[in-house]
Parts: sequence; structure tokens; C-alpha cells
Amino acid sequence: MGREASLLAARGLPRGGLRDRLRPRALADRVREPRPGSRIARSVGRARSRGVGGPPMTGLAIEAATEHVEVLVMGEEGEPLAHEVEDVGHGHTRRLAPLVARALAHARVRPKHLSWVAADLGPGSFTGVRVGLATAHALALVAGSELCGASSLAALALASGVRRSLVVPLVPAGRRDLYAGFFRADSRGNVYVLAAPRVAPIEELLGDVREAHVLVPGSAVRFVGPGAPRVAEILERAYPGSTGSGWRHGGLSALDLARAARSDRGPAAGLPARGAAFRALYVRPAQAEERVRRRVNAAEPTQIRELRTTDLGEVAAVEREVFSDPWPESFFARELGTPLIYARIAEREGRLAGYSVAWLGHGTGHLGNLAVVPGMRRRGVARALLEDLMARARAIGVEDITLEVRVSNFAAQWLYRAHGFRLAGLRRGYYRDTGEDALVMEWRP
Repeated sequence: MGREASLLAARGLPRGGLRDRLRPRALADRVREPRPGSRIARSVGRARSRGVGGPPMTGLAIEAATEHVEVLVMGEEGEPLAHEVEDVGHGHTRRLAPLVARALAHARVRPKHLSWVAADLGPGSFTGVRVGLATAHALALVAGSELCGASSLAALALASGVRRSLVVPLVPAGRRDLYAGFFRADSRGNVYVLAAPRVAPIEELLGDVREAHVLVPGSAVRFVGPGAPRVAEILERAYPGSTGSGWRHGGLSALDLARAARSDRGPAAGLPARGAAFRALYVRPAQAEERVRRRVNAAEPTQIRELRTTDLGEVAAVEREVFSDPWPESFFARELGTPLIYARIAEREGRLAGYSVAWLGHGTGHLGNLAVVPGMRRRGVARALLEDLMARARAIGVEDITLEVRVSNFAAQWLYRAHGFRLAGLRRGYYRDTGEDALVMEWRP
């Protein structure tokens, strides 16, 4: 575990060997397969039986995340058969279906002959992302084909062709705001997601860029995507030469989307795992949805209490459901008897909603595990557990808390950032199941 493990051991926290066995995680977001027997599951199954993951087969890519819309039909060897492009403004609902029909007609391909359908998962226009996903979903059901997707940011980063760089895709987000992604490109041009996307004015985003750049020392900074031209002067002042490639300044590309969505790179590159269910990446929720969620959460407060030995059976069951590398019940039992442990249970209406395990003492702390019962997510459970931990840390004079989180676990990163955690390090290839990096995040009161 390197320098941090030595520091923690010196301060009396769990030693490196123990930490290696723990492989701490926080706020895992379990990726679910389609329900067996559902129409989606049967569609995906038929697509897999035709060889999805082998040589490319005829497919359709719908790039509708911005006002610039592209529909691409690709042949069995990956060659473009038809490519429709139109700037639709706010007319996604009215214009997308005719563009899809025209592309299929020009390619002389019937919907039932499509082996895969790809959609942009966002971020971008709320309407464009939703209409694009709904259209792709409908086509996949009709054709019995694979439904796949990639975020606009990942598609831009993976197609950028840069090396030894911090790659920052920018997509317009309305008014002065931009969506920004954070990826690292190695010396071979392989691209990996580095941190969760952000949305803010460019002046604020540049602070995030500086923070991310520290994690990849010696790398250049490259801004790509349709959001870059409008702030190019500001970007060039901060990072001279950073916009020189002009990559996709004119708009998002259905070809980039198709290649990213059909890639086997998976979560390490900021893409959905092949065959796994996925959802849109909005970065910021719709205001109406957020207001409703907050009212519901306020009406049903979360209660926090000590994690007891009598809770271990239920906790271990949730652990096995949520994590791909669960801690055994015996480990929880052992740790509850150690002097530095701070383990808590979250309950809603008297039922287990989540739990956390941390170590606090000698002026420092480490959050090793924070889990929320799948049916209790987006109800403020994780926030309540985290705020309880931070309150305890302040009360006993803890000067910092660290944690590791998957680079693809955007929801956890947004939560931690909202509570003052900042990027502090990168552990490459830390998670063995997906090959993902781990972000080290740190909080100081």
C-alpha cells in the first residue's frame, strides 16, 4: 500500500497487510444484469448468441446528447453504411425518429437485422439523452439486439488519440456551465477514467483540472469536445497548447460513440461493463426530481447507531449482495473488538439501510467500508453515515480521514466532494475484478 500504509501503521491504524486484505471500498454501486426472462434479457441473450464481442456486426449508433445529432449505420466490418447529421436545436423528440428511418433506408437495413444499437448516455441535453436512449431501447427490443452505450465524455476521451496526457472532454451544459470529464492517457495512448465528471463554469472547472493534474505528474493537459471552443482563450491562458488538436470542437460523433460503446474496455475506461444494465449519466439531477427526493427523505429521517455483533448476520448478507469482494462476517466480528474501530448502522423505519466501518485514532482516520442496501439508495443514507463519521472525527480531534473509491463510482465521489473530500492520490489497477484504479480521497476539518 506504499507510503500511506506506512503512515497509518505509524499512527496506530491497521497495517498494510491487513489493509491489503481489506481492499477497502466505499459506496459500491452494484451493476445488475437484466432480469432473467424479461424482454430485455431475452434480447441481450439473442444478441450474445450471435457473437457479440467478436467481429463487429451491423449496428446503429444514435448520438443525440446535444443539439448536433448524428445517426450512423455500421456494417459487419465496421464500415459506415449511412450517416445522417442534423442540428436539431431543441427538436430531438420531433426529428430523431425521421433521421433514424432515413439512415436505415439509405443503408438498406431493416431494424430487425440490427445486431446492436448504441446510444449516448450523456451528459448533455436532458431531452436529447432521454429521447436517444428511448429510441435505442425501442429498436433493440424490436430487433432482439444488444443495447449498448457510452457517455459523451468517455467517447470523446477514447477517440482523442493523445498520449501521456490528462484528457478533459468538455460538453456544453447550458448558460455558462460545461460538463467536464477527467481521463488519463498513458504512453501507449490507452485511456482510463480518472475521476467523476463535474459541471460548473470554466473558472471553477479549472480548479478541478489542477487537482486532477497532480495525480498524473509529467502529463500534458488536453481539452477536447464541443465545449472547448467557447472558452478556448481561457483554457489557453491556463494551459498553453491545450486546445491545439481541435478534437470534435464541431460536435459529438456517432462514430466515436459506436467505437466506445462496442469497446471491451469497461469500467476502467469509464464505460459500462459489457452486457450489464446501465443508466443515463446526467451529472446533475433534474430540479423537479431533486425537490421530490429531498421532501421524501426529510419525511423519513435516517437513524444512526452503533454496529453490534447481533447485526453481523444481516450486515454480512448485504455485504455479499453489494460487493464483488465482500468482507467475511468473521472479519467484522474481529474488528468490532479493536480499540480504534468506529462502526455504525443506518436504519430507516427500524430496518437496516446501510452501514460503515472506519478506524479513528492518533489524529487520523480511514474509512474502509460504506454500503447502502440497494433498495434504500438515494434516500440520504450514505450522507447520514458520512456526516456521523465526520462529526465523531471532529469531536476527538482527528486531523484527516482518507478513503479509497473506484474511479468509476461517480455517485460516491460526488458525495465525498460535497462533504469536503479532495483528490489525494491514485492507486493504479487497484481493483482486481475490473482492473480499475482507486482514487485516494482525503478530508481535513
